[in-house]
Amino acid sequence: MAITTKTLLAKIEQELAKAKQGESTKKIREHVYAIKALCEILLESGEEEKAISSSVSMPQTVLKTEPLKMEDGANGDSIFDF
Repeated sequence: MAITTKTLLAKIEQELAKAKQGESTKKIREHVYAIKALCEILLESGEEEKAISSSVSMPQTVLKTEPLKMEDGANGDSIFDF
């Protein structure tokens, strides 16, 4: 199940509003840590999308080249023919 960016941003805004209303430092820190975790999820999901999009690239065309002809006076295909 994929979580959309909009959903994560909405959750971040909710946690920010709760942090602003927090009366104790402990409660504010809890909400800030929740925001941090949501931001990390958002950033990691962006990296995954980038990795997926870069790995799905068009295959490169391979140029056909003629096999190299080695004409050095050899009289056979063996490496011992000389």
